[in-house]
Amino acid sequence: MLLSKMAWHSYNTYRKGAYYRSQLSQTIELLDGAREAIMEFQTERLQKLLRHAYRTTPYYHKLLKTDAPDITQIPTLEKRNIREHLERLCSGAFTAQERIKNATGGSTGTPLTFYQGRYYWNQRNLSVYYFDRWAGWNPGEPQLVVWGAPADMEGDARWKHKFNEFWRNQYWLNGFYLTQRTMRNAYEKMERARPQTILAYPSSLYQFARFVFENGLKPRWGLKGIISSAEMLHPHYRDLAETVFTTKVFNRYGGREVGLIAMECTEGRMHINCRDIYLEIDSPNPYTIPGEILITQLNNYVMPFIRYRIGDIGMLSDEICPCGNELPILADLFGRSTATFRTRTGTLIHGGYFTQRFYHVTGVNQFQLIQETLRRCVLKLVIDEQWTEETRRYLIQSIQEVLGGDVVVAVEFVKEIPLPTSGKREFTISKVTAGSD
Repeated sequence: MLLSKMAWHSYNTYRKGAYYRSQLSQTIELLDGAREAIMEFQTERLQKLLRHAYRTTPYYHKLLKTDAPDITQIPTLEKRNIREHLERLCSGAFTAQERIKNATGGSTGTPLTFYQGRYYWNQRNLSVYYFDRWAGWNPGEPQLVVWGAPADMEGDARWKHKFNEFWRNQYWLNGFYLTQRTMRNAYEKMERARPQTILAYPSSLYQFARFVFENGLKPRWGLKGIISSAEMLHPHYRDLAETVFTTKVFNRYGGREVGLIAMECTEGRMHINCRDIYLEIDSPNPYTIPGEILITQLNNYVMPFIRYRIGDIGMLSDEICPCGNELPILADLFGRSTATFRTRTGTLIHGGYFTQRFYHVTGVNQFQLIQETLRRCVLKLVIDEQWTEETRRYLIQSIQEVLGGDVVVAVEFVKEIPLPTSGKREFTISKVTAGSD
């Protein structure tokens, strides 16, 4: 562990400069401070980014008209804008060699390519270090990582991953390939390594927790906390993980395009990362009416993301958290807009409603519910010998109870429901957007 702590210090000194410890101290001081100071810092960062975007970025120079615009009047940045104007969105203040190419996993369609810079990554990592401390993480302490994005796990740099795993004191379990054997091997290794924290995809965490529970295993790891990220954390995922591993799950919300957006505290509130992010809710009243989340990334000067429609639905809270931290709170996170169902009356139904109703239904091994239109859904099922027509009626009735009694539910029996290229399991998909018939 001492070697890993020294390696973390060396790594951060190299990546962030000799003063990274003071930078981390400043980050902690800011995010632990008074809301007024946090908001003042955020406003200054936002104004600086907007000036930079107008002066150096062709796309925003034409769009903004001035270097001090009212951000609420700036048109939102859509994924199609990035695909159509990728080069024009890049700042002329940086050479092509200074750009770091990145891409989403494509969980909701075609992967999205974009650019970031070294400054963005340094600032992102400082914020991650701050928030992960809430779950008990400290650099160099052993950590189990249940992950597996292809961009992170494959390619010519695989040997670098193995080296990083060693010096970071991390143990990886591929969340895209969870078998009885791989989970058993990981469990036995953790019995020796005694990880202090777990970082995991929620669905992969749930599968691993089920394996541990169903095999009557009793972890003796003394976990400080579990960090879940990159997918929706459904209540039954959290409940099982906290029961099996006897510790709290801290949900972390972010995106590959913009970094860490918010994280849960010990009181279960989701605090917004105002140091790196300016977050808006596209709603008439963001405190009472859910709307799509718009993100302005304050540190990506290579390719500014301003009012980016990330594809999630949420709502704000005006409360001061009992934990004492004064960062604003994201009261509700309904998940991907593509996983939030709509009714003809305009009601939004979180996809988690269906996952809670359908999990552990006898005779169903896997399922995927797709809302094709306001009047039609497709329910794909992988079933076993315990399947009955009574189960079919229960599933259809559960869907119609919330979407409407006249909604047609087409049941399709399949051999398997393959993972998308992103590796993130999609149990619910809605193709319906606001204003659809």
